[in-house]
Amino acid sequence: MARRLFLFALVVAALVGGAVWLADRPGSVTIHWQGWRVDTSVPVLISAMLAFMAVVTVLVRLVGSIIAAPGRFLAIRRERRRRQGYAALSDGLAAVAAGDRRSAGKLARRADKLLADPVLTGLLTAQAAELAGDEGEAEKRLSAMVERPQTALLGLKGLLTLAQRHGDNAGALDYARRAWALGVPVEGLAASLFDLQARAGQWVEAEATLAEARKRRALPVEDIRHRQALVHFERSVRAEQDGDQAGALALAVKAHQGDFTLVEATVRATRLLHRAGKDRKAAAALITTWQVAPHPILVEAMIALAPAETPLQRVKRLEKLVKANPDAADGHIALAEAALAAKLWGQARTHLELAAAQRPSGGVYILLARLEREERQDEPAAQAWLLKVAAAPGEPAWYCAACGKPADGWTSACPACGAVDGLHWRQPAQALLPVPV
Repeated sequence: MARRLFLFALVVAALVGGAVWLADRPGSVTIHWQGWRVDTSVPVLISAMLAFMAVVTVLVRLVGSIIAAPGRFLAIRRERRRRQGYAALSDGLAAVAAGDRRSAGKLARRADKLLADPVLTGLLTAQAAELAGDEGEAEKRLSAMVERPQTALLGLKGLLTLAQRHGDNAGALDYARRAWALGVPVEGLAASLFDLQARAGQWVEAEATLAEARKRRALPVEDIRHRQALVHFERSVRAEQDGDQAGALALAVKAHQGDFTLVEATVRATRLLHRAGKDRKAAAALITTWQVAPHPILVEAMIALAPAETPLQRVKRLEKLVKANPDAADGHIALAEAALAAKLWGQARTHLELAAAQRPSGGVYILLARLEREERQDEPAAQAWLLKVAAAPGEPAWYCAACGKPADGWTSACPACGAVDGLHWRQPAQALLPVPV
């Protein structure tokens, strides 16, 4: 501020000094022009010239303003339409989020008209069209967005959603690949691409997607490990079908080690290890998985390691499973059945009572009835247990977390709806409960 005042004072001083200097030296000027003669002093001439320049400047600016007035009016009008268009765009997106189909459609048309940029308003128009059930218009708008680099990702995501809704897995896979190739971090895109590749049986490509997702940190580490185990499991199946036993075994072991909770991978690794004469490693793999994810098929796999053993030998073998996870009802049931076969009545009763306390079921009650008949020949007691079977909770089974339908066995994709990794071991009452992530 002080600097500006100093400069102002300096300019004023210079002007005053110049005026005084001219006043002390007035001089005279004579002008002859077209028969006219003008006699004046130098200060007057300078003043006249300055006044003339000021008038000319004002006139030039006035004429310029008049000429530029239509352009300014149009610019103001465009700016007003732009502001109104963006307001309609934001309000329309809010209406879409609220599910207000009528307002969303109205605001989409208004934004489209005011902004006159179909690519810019494409997302709102597409979403409004989806709410109104006009998926053809939505697809058209989203396709236009793909042509513009700034909106290509949003357009591809929208087209991916539409394709999945129509069950067009091939089209959805193409859109997911193109969106992934843009390299922009988008929540859920890596998982969607992996699932679509898995549905298509493209396990090698799915494995490459997981490797890239790890680099981009697009998926949690545990999620990547679980999906990697799925890939190794399926590749092991394919290798065995192709006659590559060594490759099938190596991949099955990788699947087991990648995720101990993937019981089918453990069973496959156990079977292939047993075939290779590595029963000790096979049993160790079963016990490792049993500790974190006990399941009846692990019991079957343990028994399959020595199918010709005696009932007492089987009891000793299954005792290892029960000791590894005493809270698993399936272990007590299996050990009780083996004890019944070996006529170890006390041990059978102990484990059946533990199983009934942990997870009562019709199967447990039937075994208790059998125990009463074989140990004590007590038919009334056996009938009392059998009467409980009808009211007992259902046995666990594989249920899809996506569609809720049961499956005969585990597969990497639900046989009913195709959801990848959708099957989970549940009791019927728990089948529709959300699966913990």
